[in-house]
Amino acid sequence: MTPRRASERVAPVPRPKVPLISKRKTLEAALRIIDTEGLDALSVRRLAVELNVNAASLYHHFRNKDEILVGAAQLALAEVRTPDTRDEPWQSWLQRNGDRLRRALVAHPDLIPIMMRRELLGIGVKELDATAALLEEEGVPLGAIAPLLDYGEMLAIVCALAENERKSARPLPSADHPHLRKAMRNRAVKIDEIFAEAYAAGVDAILARTPKSESRASSPRRTAVAKPAKRRVAN
Repeated sequence: MTPRRASERVAPVPRPKVPLISKRKTLEAALRIIDTEGLDALSVRRLAVELNVNAASLYHHFRNKDEILVGAAQLALAEVRTPDTRDEPWQSWLQRNGDRLRRALVAHPDLIPIMMRRELLGIGVKELDATAALLEEEGVPLGAIAPLLDYGEMLAIVCALAENERKSARPLPSADHPHLRKAMRNRAVKIDEIFAEAYAAGVDAILARTPKSESRASSPRRTAVAKPAKRRVAN
């Protein structure tokens, strides 16, 4: 094949002078593609088809696909934010944020791999910094802050994975495994209840293992996190 001469080469498509669609609508469409078709289905070309625009118009808002992924993830996690009030114990709002993350990942399971790359992509760094600042202000020992943030995120991801597995209509074990089959039929605790119990216990364990030298002069305000009521299994 004869190579093109310089005068015959196709010029790059210029960006339109006026954006054809808003950034918000673009991210909503990206999140919809991820939710319905999977993470691998998302591309600038596929997104342009979804929005019925030229792919070049998307570059008014985004430099590349990774920036679109970051924006879609931030949209899904919009409710996971540092509170702007100081009228409740830090354990309560920190657990609530963890639960909001779990719920967001249950609603958008294909974002879980993105969360595994969160630090590399810069997702939620500003919010985490604000959360760390508020925890320090509340008197949480400095050495416990990063473990608390890590633990909440890890627990949310694991519980979201388990809940999505349950929602996938996985059949009960066969009659060849009667004990496991009976145990699964008689579940007494839901995954969200496991999350609440494990979160409260994990916070206590992290604080207990933090060296005393890490504690600040002002002790943290400790108020027990509400735990779900125990439920009895019907016979």
